Amino acid sequence: MQFNTPLEVGILRQRYKRFLADIEFTTQPQSIETVHCPNTGAMTGCAEPGYKVWCSVSDNPKRKYAKTWELAQNFSGDWIVINTQRANQVAGEALQRGLVTELADFNEWLAEQRYGEQNSRIDWLGTSADGNRCYVEVKSVTLVEQQCGYFPDTVSARAIKHVQELEHMCEQGHRAVMLYVCMHSGADQIKPAAHIDPNYANACINAAQKGVEFYALNTDINEQGIRANGVLPVMLSNE
Repeated sequence: MQFNTPLEVGILRQRYKRFLADIEFTTQPQSIETVHCPNTGAMTGCAEPGYKVWCSVSDNPKRKYAKTWELAQNFSGDWIVINTQRANQVAGEALQRGLVTELADFNEWLAEQRYGEQNSRIDWLGTSADGNRCYVEVKSVTLVEQQCGYFPDTVSARAIKHVQELEHMCEQGHRAVMLYVCMHSGADQIKPAAHIDPNYANACINAAQKGVEFYALNTDINEQGIRANGVLPVMLSNE
């Protein structure tokens, strides 16, 4: 995916109240502006004061905050995608391109489709030429420790529900996939975060035993856009 308009560059001063951040933009030195932070997670390692950041700008006059925090670069030079909504776009493009070879038989992909016993929305629903279905749940990974990406970055009952919904799809004879999109340039593998949410990690192991498939995408990230460029190994473990 490409950003429609050039991003504005600044320095992060603080993130607070989950959805807000104060940024000093380089075009307006000494002027602090509040922007929308589209990330509900803990954002561990993603929001340290002093990080270089990039924001998109909306021309919608009804918005309280015109700017949206999109990207950050940590002190090690790693790129991080802050806007979690971008993960679905990147995943959709990768699926259309057949980047995950195990899913290449599915040539029609629809976003945000209703499914499951709890009336959830699946991020991507694929259909093959012979009518088989594949349900893909996308998760954005930004927590990286020692070159390993972890999900989730906080305890998440919702994430466990999504794993269980995928299990139900397998029971009905469909393909079901958990697709992690690594939105951090510093990772070379992905793991469920057993040290943060052991229940989620156990749910993933159980789901894999029942047929749920786990894949991860690596990404190129810069101020022009975000693009999946390959796959990363997913290591399922409760350790």
